[in-house]
Amino acid sequence: MKVFKRGILVLFVALLAGSVYAQESYDDAVNIYNTALEQAKAKNYDAAISSYEKAASIGASLGTQQGTDIKTRAEQQIPKVALNKAASLFNGFKQSKQIADLDKAIDAFKNAGGIAKQYNDQNVERTAVSYVPQLYYQKAIMLFNRENYEQADVALNEAIRANSNYALPYYQKGLVVKKTSPEDLDGILNWFDQAIAIGEQTNQGKVVRRTNQAAHDELLFRGAKSIEAKSYAKAIELLKLALTYESESADVHYRLAEAYNKRSEFDKAIASANQALEFENGGKTDRAKIYFELGLAYQSKSQKAEACKAYTDALYGSFKGPAEHAMEFELKCKSAQ
Repeated sequence: MKVFKRGILVLFVALLAGSVYAQESYDDAVNIYNTALEQAKAKNYDAAISSYEKAASIGASLGTQQGTDIKTRAEQQIPKVALNKAASLFNGFKQSKQIADLDKAIDAFKNAGGIAKQYNDQNVERTAVSYVPQLYYQKAIMLFNRENYEQADVALNEAIRANSNYALPYYQKGLVVKKTSPEDLDGILNWFDQAIAIGEQTNQGKVVRRTNQAAHDELLFRGAKSIEAKSYAKAIELLKLALTYESESADVHYRLAEAYNKRSEFDKAIASANQALEFENGGKTDRAKIYFELGLAYQSKSQKAEACKAYTDALYGSFKGPAEHAMEFELKCKSAQ
């Protein structure tokens, strides 16, 4: 009988000790949680994450509602701290402007996205993931400006891998090709076309406009160079392609008028010159070159009155002399007498 009583006493003491231990463990979890809060405020992010993980682990081991609560609270904080760490590193990069610091920020945002996914925090995951392609693009721009085109292209590929619907990297890859393989017009336009298509699908209107302008400018430049080289058919091909990117380009229509005049296709030159005049927003000096091509086309068709009128409107800037000469000595326009 004494043995029985002693056994009961031992059991009672053991249960009491277990209860005290459980209570102390919960208090420990709370204390560690509070420590994590202070560590996070002090921007000691790795220590804060470690403390939150420890608090969550203790809470899970308790098997009580209180334990579950502290576990949930701690786990909710972990993704937020990881995101704050990434943001802090990005701010550090903005101060230093060093690619090495940007790489740290990129890795931190990637890590924050993975942690957020682990703890099912969709808001943090979405935010963290959205930064990664943008920062890779920023890295690419820095490398591009330093003429490190190979590594810039690597960074652009990473940006596209992180978000294939991000239009800017496609545009920038076109510029990389332009720098590294300027003869590869198809390669340049291929990336520009992808940027435009993705931009249109995802309402990135600013990128679409920028890319259309870049493609237009490239083709206009090459078309003008082809005219200088007397490759008029090639010039017309390039300039017509330019119009697919900017149909109301006064400069392209003017250059087409010039190329058509060189090929003695005067009706087409007149049509292109009139289109150029319709879209030209500049003053008389800007319009003079167009009127000169128009006058030349009419003169070549022996339409004196129309030619004289066009040349009269071309009497500005560098075209004044040639227009006056044609009016006075070739056409003998009344207005020139």
